Amino acid sequence: MNTDEIEKYIELENQANQLIEKIEKAKNCDAKDLKWWHISNYLENNNKIVLVPLNKNEFSNIIADTYGIYGLTLKDSRMAMICYNNECIETRKHFTIMHEIGHFLLHKNNQTYPSLMQENDYTEEDKIFEKEANMMAGMLLANKKAVQSLLDDRKPFNYLCKYFGISKPALKIRLFNLFYFQTLEQILNEEKEIKDLYAYSHKTINNYIYYNYKLTIN
Repeated sequence: MNTDEIEKYIELENQANQLIEKIEKAKNCDAKDLKWWHISNYLENNNKIVLVPLNKNEFSNIIADTYGIYGLTLKDSRMAMICYNNECIETRKHFTIMHEIGHFLLHKNNQTYPSLMQENDYTEEDKIFEKEANMMAGMLLANKKAVQSLLDDRKPFNYLCKYFGISKPALKIRLFNLFYFQTLEQILNEEKEIKDLYAYSHKTINNYIYYNYKLTIN
């Protein structure tokens, strides 16, 4: 982890916040009240995006996959078609839709972005794109302002999951990322020598969240 990754995270967060602010103005509401469907509806109405629910057999008519597929973004110069696996549980569908919207927002070249259940077939470039889309999905599903508001109100972890329509593993990653880069930046600025940066940051973040919000994310 280095300053380049901090800068990338900040760049992604700024893009997510800019979109949230646009939707706030369009719907005349506060970010803490926005849910995943507000985002998808806004982009469908304003950015020539079509959301298409498909089952596994229908996916096989579009792309050949061996392991199964969560979602797919097909882009050209006119529009984007975002397909998602309608046989998955609801929280997985929500994450997939936001993940594919992440591809639409971040990766401007016109090509196909499959979200595979197993990542064996990803190139190194694919892995970078997938990581960015995953981060963006977390930021859109549980936007920073809403997360902070619920934490300030001491809402329990399960409440947050239901509020955002997000799975427990996805929310754990979102909360970790939300505080991780702030902690990392402080470590780098203070030039601390840490053998296991991830473990140190994880412990620091867990302690911080529990101390301030009485919320455990282990």
